[in-house]
Amino acid sequence: MKPTRHVTAALLLLAGSAAVGCSKSSETVEAKAASSASAAVKPVATTGEKRTDGEGSLPTVTPKITSPMSFSDGQAAYQAKKYSDATAIFDRYTTERPANAWGHYMLGLSAWKSGDLTKSEQAFEQALTVDPQHVKSLVNLSRVLIEQKRPDEAVARLSRAAEIDPESTEVYRLLGRTYYTQGKTDEAVSAYRRAIELNELDAWSMNNLGLIFLESERADEALPLLTKATELRPEVAVFHNNLGMALEHTGDFKAAATEYKAALAADPGYDKAKRNLERVEAIHGNSEATKIPRDGNGK
Repeated sequence: MKPTRHVTAALLLLAGSAAVGCSKSSETVEAKAASSASAAVKPVATTGEKRTDGEGSLPTVTPKITSPMSFSDGQAAYQAKKYSDATAIFDRYTTERPANAWGHYMLGLSAWKSGDLTKSEQAFEQALTVDPQHVKSLVNLSRVLIEQKRPDEAVARLSRAAEIDPESTEVYRLLGRTYYTQGKTDEAVSAYRRAIELNELDAWSMNNLGLIFLESERADEALPLLTKATELRPEVAVFHNNLGMALEHTGDFKAAATEYKAALAADPGYDKAKRNLERVEAIHGNSEATKIPRDGNGK
């Protein structure tokens, strides 16, 4: 069976990302990079000119960089989600310290978060020129390539990352996601299984593998994976929504409604869960209604 539009789109969602969370917003900044790259500097001078972040945040002050930049300056801006500011700082930082792969890596992350995919790709590539073994740059470069609909190139980078770090759950999760966008379902299943073997707490790999099983009309196999995902991350609304779908497809409409309500409790504005709850409440008790439209989410 070909992937449905909803599930295929769902598996393309990031996290973010860097990350990844259910959206592509989550990205861990390496703390050790700050200690290796930071230096005492003068305060950053700023102008009074205001602008709006690409992330839709409140207006912030655009930095006017008049002194050498430390890694911690850019890291602080990134952690405050001032991604345009972080991009400007790391742009200057990498000019001053071109041999620091972590500086280029953080420029890549910051540019990606601010929506400049071209600059992000270039920065990650430069990090890999400095350090060809920089797994984090390979991983996040693959995310940028996926977003640009270049899955073949993403797989090449992820395969290289797997050679360098064969114990990386993140690498195999992204391989699963990328293989699925290529229509390579068997390879995607194998990659997600490997991610879960490496980390039995990887709820996102469980969720994504469960969605593949749902798409393949294998709801019985999806159920334990999605149940475990909700146990591990009960605050993630999409996990409850997806478990609800699996329960629907095994005929347990009452339990499905409970999961959709749990999804809405976690995220009251979650439209997919609202639609799914309305549907299951309308058909509750109809034992013949076993083919339910899927409306799930993955990462």
